[in-house]
Amino acid sequence: MNRIWCIVFFITISTSLFAQKTLTPEKAQEDFKIFENILKKGHPALYEYIDEITLDSILSITKESLSEDIEDIELFKKMQQITDQIKDGHLLLFAPNSLNTTQYYFPLILKIIQAEFYIDTDDFDIPIGSKVVGINNTPTTTILEALKKYAPTDGHNLTRKYRDIELKFGLFYMYEYGVQKEYIIEYITPDGNEKKITLAADSFVNAKHRNINRNSYFSNYHSTTDKVAFFSKHINTKEPFVYYRDDLKTAVLVVNSFGVDIRAFKSRLIKLFKEIKKKKVKHLIIDIRNNNGGFRPNSVNLFSFITDKLYKQRTSAFVSSLEIPERAYVTRNYGEKEFLKDKFYNHPKYNGWKLDFDDLETMMVPNKNKFQGRVYMLAGGTTFSAGSALALLAKNDPNILLVGEETGGGYYSHTGQFPVYYELPNAKIIMVMSMERITHYVKDTSLPKGSGVIPDRTVMLSVEDLIKGKDSELDYIFKLIKG
Repeated sequence: MNRIWCIVFFITISTSLFAQKTLTPEKAQEDFKIFENILKKGHPALYEYIDEITLDSILSITKESLSEDIEDIELFKKMQQITDQIKDGHLLLFAPNSLNTTQYYFPLILKIIQAEFYIDTDDFDIPIGSKVVGINNTPTTTILEALKKYAPTDGHNLTRKYRDIELKFGLFYMYEYGVQKEYIIEYITPDGNEKKITLAADSFVNAKHRNINRNSYFSNYHSTTDKVAFFSKHINTKEPFVYYRDDLKTAVLVVNSFGVDIRAFKSRLIKLFKEIKKKKVKHLIIDIRNNNGGFRPNSVNLFSFITDKLYKQRTSAFVSSLEIPERAYVTRNYGEKEFLKDKFYNHPKYNGWKLDFDDLETMMVPNKNKFQGRVYMLAGGTTFSAGSALALLAKNDPNILLVGEETGGGYYSHTGQFPVYYELPNAKIIMVMSMERITHYVKDTSLPKGSGVIPDRTVMLSVEDLIKGKDSELDYIFKLIKG
């Protein structure tokens, strides 16, 4: 998932201003028909959260609306409204290269707390922790609702949407409201003063550099003044790393991604856990709050170092087709024969093909060098896909305490495993659809359908802690350890 977002996100920001492409009704309808066929012929859980009659009605109404010339970005928005109803975090759409975010980008760096926007960096003389209540005369409550469709998530989960919107706010705002050269910002300071300021649009490069200075990255909490170095090591690195609180006999293992080479990842884990053992650590905190997924075997291998029991992750995998739909518009796929046909061919069901076993289950045994002390895990809205699968393993294990906010990945199921990339021929919209639906092994069946993985202890960042730069969730665990 991280790689998918990075590849297309940086393509999207390298575009030309006011280059929207106007499509004739015939061209728009052609793209929409391909989009519809891809969903109906290949999506493995199309009617998980919306019934067939309702979805067909939405598709029909949208097709009827394509009776006049339309800009490519408007077609993209109509498609986003549909995919948002399907509620699949691995079903992605990327806008055509028709908007320039390099020169006219929203200048503020925002954090969403309790569904409200707050200033996250010390810029433009607006205090950190100020609540933004309006942008260009539109209430931010209205803006947030409008932007939700651009942030895919599993089921009804909102935490992933919020984390995605706060990171890509400038891009999503431009999708919804077009290119703006200035922004009228209405805000309330932490001491309650209502203020208004007009800011010129910034370049994407400047905004990207200032994003590194977020208070919510918590460099202050770690007593680090070099925010660039802190971001590079703690937020942006994919390799797992560990740091220590010697006074608490505690190690914090940060795993921001599972999207690294499987052998190299396991080798790194072996080295780190030997180091942890040598330090005679009694408490281990595994921080996967920024883990957006990657290769599933990496999550399985990591869990083997922190459990003393055999474990399960999945109960079944399902595909609705062994053929990739609309193959003429595919730009990339991964191992169709190995991961689709060979895997499922001998397991037909009435409505598709289904495996009622987990092909990685033989790996799910405790490692001989497993950690012997108390284990805690930190997860959040960005925790997704293989990252969320690890959080679920922790949720299922009574000896591990899961802390933070609801994960962005689905609790009961998700799609993934076999992504197919498309480019629609006229609007050049990029679409990514995963063809496999995975049902998870869960112990607690009381959670509502559409949830992410709910922590054992829900702890979320407060506005007060945002202002201080205090890591509320990590600090909570440190206090538990202190007793």
